[in-house]
Amino acid sequence: GDELPGVLQKLIPELNADAGTHVVFKQQGERERAESSCISLLALITGSYEIFTKPQAPANRLRPEQWYQLRDIIRWIQPTHAQLHAVMILLSIRALGKSKELVNQLPKDKRRPERAVLYIMEYHKNVVPSADWLSEDGERSIRKALMVHETFNLAQMLQGENVPGNVSQLQQLVLSYGAEGEEVFHFYILFLLGFMSGLAAGQGSRFMNATNAPAVISGVMMLQQLLHATPRGIYWGFISARATALRLPQQSAEDLALMRLACLSRVQDDKGYKELRRAWDSLGSREQAVLVDHFLCDGLEDRALVLEFLPACMANAKTNSLVGLTILLEVLVDLLSNLWPTVLSMPMADTTQMIAVDLSDMSDFIAAVQNRFVFQTCVSRCKYHFAGDRVRVEMTGGNWGRTNDPDTDMTSLAYIVKDVLMKQQIMEAYIMRHS
Repeated sequence: GDELPGVLQKLIPELNADAGTHVVFKQQGERERAESSCISLLALITGSYEIFTKPQAPANRLRPEQWYQLRDIIRWIQPTHAQLHAVMILLSIRALGKSKELVNQLPKDKRRPERAVLYIMEYHKNVVPSADWLSEDGERSIRKALMVHETFNLAQMLQGENVPGNVSQLQQLVLSYGAEGEEVFHFYILFLLGFMSGLAAGQGSRFMNATNAPAVISGVMMLQQLLHATPRGIYWGFISARATALRLPQQSAEDLALMRLACLSRVQDDKGYKELRRAWDSLGSREQAVLVDHFLCDGLEDRALVLEFLPACMANAKTNSLVGLTILLEVLVDLLSNLWPTVLSMPMADTTQMIAVDLSDMSDFIAAVQNRFVFQTCVSRCKYHFAGDRVRVEMTGGNWGRTNDPDTDMTSLAYIVKDVLMKQQIMEAYIMRHS
């Protein structure tokens, strides 16, 4: 186990800790995650539990029954030596598509992470020397896996970030590969197991511990039904399995919306759910109705906005005491109310059921903002940039220039007045429900 990182760095130059491609492009964290992915997947395939769990805290170590479930998935995949070689290279080079320094040198239509890696493999093999050693089949496996990954991101489903329509896209893409569709899909699941195992780095899998493994196992087990079940059944089957594990109610439309919110806010236990429930109950009935409608749109029959980076927004809101979950949910309602009219005027609006909305700038803003009122009113100062069926929300200088505005008596008063009105709405709604 101890010599494995050194062996990998010799065999896959991109992983070299001193002069590998990740280090050259200042991606040391990504290099460590890629190395962890490779070590973890090798440990899974060879049945080396000790190597796999080496970086994990003893109190939260992956349980034996979870290990057997992961091993069962490997047995279902039945990877060949050629596939194992190809997936190691894919895990080692995938994150280069996120290097701004590298990607900004590529044509504009090749700057999405997966497309960037495909372009680099084709035209700049000096950047990814390992790709030179791939067989024709191995290269084809990587290309198709990257196309699948661009279409569907398991991590987004595990966090309730995407919708059943995304599962449908995955299903249609795999079916479009015809006879080799099943092989492509098995290779993609093999890649996902390595990718997810390496999320927190470590010489082994720090991430795939007793707390995090159940969601990954449940998500992969649902996806194993991809060629036999409906996209809606797979998606809500996973969300329902997570709710059952957390002992959450699953009866009403509001319950289903809260189940998705629990995934989005990475709720792990009853304490986390109660915090989320308090934030939800602090909203007015109109705000709750807007959010229920949003979180139940499936991208199949109903047009859906897929809010990318919403889990990061929620994590940053919980960390920033001046924001918190309640205010974030209020701002989310404001954003949705502003976005829909703009989205419906997009050229692509009539031909697509899902519009991806990039909230990465908002996520960074939530972490930085030091004034509650500035955040509450931030949507009025946002701009929307359209590209195909995607929208990027820009916070603009009007927001970023006010991140450090002091929380003055006047802004605090404005917040208190709004809070009083909100509590009055809640009380009125409560009286109406119980009268």
